[in-house]
Amino acid sequence: MRARVVVITDRKQCDDLAARVAAILAAVPRGTVMIQVREKDLDGGPALALAQQLVDIARPAGAPVVINDRLDVAKAVRADGVHLPERGLTIDDARRIAGGAFSIGCSRHTVDAVLAAAQLGADLVQLGPIWATPGKGTPLGTEALAVRGALPPAVTLVAVGGIDGPARARAAAAAGADAVAVIRAAWQSADPGQAIAALVEAVESGLASRS
Repeated sequence: MRARVVVITDRKQCDDLAARVAAILAAVPRGTVMIQVREKDLDGGPALALAQQLVDIARPAGAPVVINDRLDVAKAVRADGVHLPERGLTIDDARRIAGGAFSIGCSRHTVDAVLAAAQLGADLVQLGPIWATPGKGTPLGTEALAVRGALPPAVTLVAVGGIDGPARARAAAAAGADAVAVIRAAWQSADPGQAIAALVEAVESGLASRS
């Protein structure tokens, strides 16, 4: 099953990141959540240790794990893929280093950039901000997600930015997203498992409305 919610980590927003990841994965259907490890301030050993801890939690639960920016860490912990920032390593270089079986995702902020990334071989593209998000510029709106119709079926289109609950998750999926990415919805919730399970259901509902 393709993941419906990408949970982007932020250990500074919670007391016990690993415990919250475990709670989320215990509450959702197998394969419906992807963990994106994004801890920009961690270097070397600490980054490797956290990534390995989360892979060890997620793999038995059937949840893919991708590492933000750090292809070296992703390969070292045998993660499922890497997620490249727009100004990071190029898709071509990442594919050359990692090989064909490794998932390569990226962040993009315009429809044209999404199309270009797909043409270069990205497996997953996050597009946003769809709704207003502090520090992330002018929101694109759900109409930008219509780019799904121009993408190959194998490419996963992920909506990101301002997805604060099930209503927006459903709207994003109905407009064209295959999945949604969240940060605060996971780490600031009193019950992260319930919060993410509700988002998974909302995305599935939005996808069903397209058929």
